[in-house]
Amino acid sequence: MAERNGRDRRTEILKTVGELFLSEGYAGASMSRIASAVGGSKATLYAYFSGKEELFRSYMEMRVRQEAAELFVFPETEESPAATLTRFGVRFLEAATRDDSRALLRLLYAESPRFPELGKIFYELCLLNGRKRLTEYLRRLENEGALRLPDPELAAEQFLALCQAKISMELMLCVRRQISPEEGETVVRAAVSTFLAAYARPRNQGDSC
Repeated sequence: MAERNGRDRRTEILKTVGELFLSEGYAGASMSRIASAVGGSKATLYAYFSGKEELFRSYMEMRVRQEAAELFVFPETEESPAATLTRFGVRFLEAATRDDSRALLRLLYAESPRFPELGKIFYELCLLNGRKRLTEYLRRLENEGALRLPDPELAAEQFLALCQAKISMELMLCVRRQISPEEGETVVRAAVSTFLAAYARPRNQGDSC
């Protein structure tokens, strides 16, 4: 029971910390401010975390576990690559353009020059982790003869970039506040078509149409 309560308290702290980081920035969210927000003392925080950097890393790890469990999942079925990539691309674009995701990116852009460890944490836990799972799926398609990929990791990065196209920058700069699901799907379908045009293995002449 004590162990479970400890895990619950740790999760509660991380959720509060995440909200503070996003609203006040990394530098603005002091350990004293965090302790006040979670309703404890700095001694309480240090009982769970060694400092603010570990708090941020733990918060990012929690987010990655929650989102990657649903986002970067690819079926083992015989579904067409186009269908799987389209469904994944829509999920990815929705996750990348959520208000909290954009707030996190703005935090990283603003704070990483002064606190480069933040950018490293995000890069390792989020970008590399997601790209690795997508790369594994693309390699599977290559092994099955569906794709021809000179560099699977680069191809994964290219697909993620295609799915965001111009939308991500417009939202980050507040040129636009949101996109419709229909527009997002249109962008993703164009990304899938472009990606497969570049990497789909050509049919042999004897293959059926």
